[in-house]
Amino acid sequence: MQQRNKGLTLIELILCVAIVSVLCAISLPAIGGLLADSQARASNNLLVTALNLARISAANRQDEVVLCPSSDQRHCTGGVWWQNGWIVFQDLDHDGARSDSEPILAAAQAQAGMAIESTSGRQHIVYRPDGSATGTNVTITLCDRRGAAKASAIVINNGGRPRQGKPTATEAANACAGLPKG
Repeated sequence: MQQRNKGLTLIELILCVAIVSVLCAISLPAIGGLLADSQARASNNLLVTALNLARISAANRQDEVVLCPSSDQRHCTGGVWWQNGWIVFQDLDHDGARSDSEPILAAAQAQAGMAIESTSGRQHIVYRPDGSATGTNVTITLCDRRGAAKASAIVINNGGRPRQGKPTATEAANACAGLPKG
């Protein structure tokens, strides 16, 4: 009676490794796209949540509430780039800038791999006690490494209500130009 060896031959092992390698090579780009899409959606949702919080807080507190870009999550940085984070604060002195005595209602950290740009000249969004926003409509465009074709936008009308939108080709290109190099 002959005894059978249990185990794998070297050829069988190499064949299994080759098949697994091919399957991984095929699936990795799809997984990368899913991760990028998930990250972009999370940044978008975080910003919409901050906008809604600012609007509701202005109405509840019967005072102006400001949302602005902030790299230190304590003071407004100015400019139109939001990817380094933002803050929502009650603007007690109505100057559009946060003083140390004004309460921070929410803060968001930097959004890695994203470029977020607001309409030119709009360095902050001010909500009035009735929930409306000051100034003209503002568009905040979000872009990730997938490029302008996958960019998204949040549009805030004078009534203060944010909605999802599609950025113009110029808005998408400008926002994507703010992506970190490398």
